[in-house]
Amino acid sequence: MIAQRIRFASIFTFLIVLPGFLSSAQSLDEIIAKTLAARGGIEKVKSVNSERLTGRISVGPGVEGPFIVEIKRGGKMREGMVLNGKTIIRATNGTIGWMKIGDDAPTALSPGDLKNMAGGADLDGPLMDYKAKGTRVEYSGKEKLDGKDTYKLKVTLKDGEVREEYIDCESNLGLKWVGKIVNQEKEVAVESLFSDYRAVDGVMFAFRIDSQTVGSSNQQTITLDKIEVNPSLDDARFEQPAN
Repeated sequence: MIAQRIRFASIFTFLIVLPGFLSSAQSLDEIIAKTLAARGGIEKVKSVNSERLTGRISVGPGVEGPFIVEIKRGGKMREGMVLNGKTIIRATNGTIGWMKIGDDAPTALSPGDLKNMAGGADLDGPLMDYKAKGTRVEYSGKEKLDGKDTYKLKVTLKDGEVREEYIDCESNLGLKWVGKIVNQEKEVAVESLFSDYRAVDGVMFAFRIDSQTVGSSNQQTITLDKIEVNPSLDDARFEQPAN
């Protein structure tokens, strides 16, 4: 009799919680669907096989220069910038990564830097097909951001990394990202703000990204002048040069 009561109590609790759970799950699916639609739609986003982004990067007062990023499906990514007269290149072919500063010989990227680049090379973003990727997404409610209502999502990647995405309730585009990156083999908390969205070949891109290390004065601003969708990128561009 006691066991039966426990079973009934358990079922009753489940039935009370279930409607709210289903509503939350449905709301989460709706938010993600609207976000992907706002970016251009699932089919359009998945049709992007490569990107080239050109503009300028600033990492502090008086320290700025030209910036270019090339990304290709398969985890391939190449960054190039000129700061203080030095050309800096970082790249990955999806398996290994390398870095070259000025005329110095290229060196292997650290595991942390390679992980950072792998995240940046994801053309679809973490919300696309998140269940198939082994990613867990939770709706954390609404939150104000610079006077705008946002949906706050907690995203836990397959490897356990946790980040937060803030989605504009009106435009359904991402306004803020909070997470951790590896800097000199130490995890640091970073937040990025996305603004100046424009459509390029039917896909929405943020043409300005302001980032900072949480709790410090380290800041970085990327302002893009041009974004090319599906440019022809030779795989050799992502391979480590001999010298």
